[in-house]
Amino acid sequence: MAKGAGIILLILSTMAVLSLRVRYPAEPQPIYFAEGEENRVALTFESMWSGRNLDQILAILNDHSVRATFFITGTWLKKHPEAARSILAGGHEIGNHTMNHRILTTLNVDELVLEIREFNQLAMDTLEYRPRLLRPPAGIYNGVVLRKAREQGCRTVLWSVDSYDWISKSGADIKRRVEERVHQGAIIVFRIEATFLPAALPEILTMLQLQGYDPYPVSELLEDRMQF
Repeated sequence: MAKGAGIILLILSTMAVLSLRVRYPAEPQPIYFAEGEENRVALTFESMWSGRNLDQILAILNDHSVRATFFITGTWLKKHPEAARSILAGGHEIGNHTMNHRILTTLNVDELVLEIREFNQLAMDTLEYRPRLLRPPAGIYNGVVLRKAREQGCRTVLWSVDSYDWISKSGADIKRRVEERVHQGAIIVFRIEATFLPAALPEILTMLQLQGYDPYPVSELLEDRMQF
């Protein structure tokens, strides 16, 4: 009887460890896209400067009934709190793009944590909003960045489709790049201040619709992968 109870206890312990590993892997990984999503994609917008074009972008998204994810910096949020509130009011989500847009891999651990934590605290103080996603500046990360982001309650999200809108010479160029690269579960990156983005965005949204893609905020695209 004692031997049988011991075996049962061993099995239960093993199952608990395996469950913990599934829910909380030893090493977090960055997310580039969502696997297994047949017709869903995510649009992400970054801003760290003026926020030029934001009103146009929000209006275009609203006209197409599309919600997206906006990665902003703490510096930007301090300058444009009402614009950030407009983002949330439109049903979009806000992600952590760090406090000062410093390359995280160049910082010591304390500085790195401060860049993430200060933004999260500012978002709570200013917007009563808790970001769940981190996008490292320039998409540069290492294992320390991933671990510290997770400790601060954030999944690290990059992208699988770059619009290259910041160097594009026309809206048509931006649309072409997205159309050539979009795929199931794609996470697409745009920069709010890109000159030709307002011209490209309506065409991109129409193209996605015609190809059968439904855009969602990143956290909704990922859903079950948002567990820590």
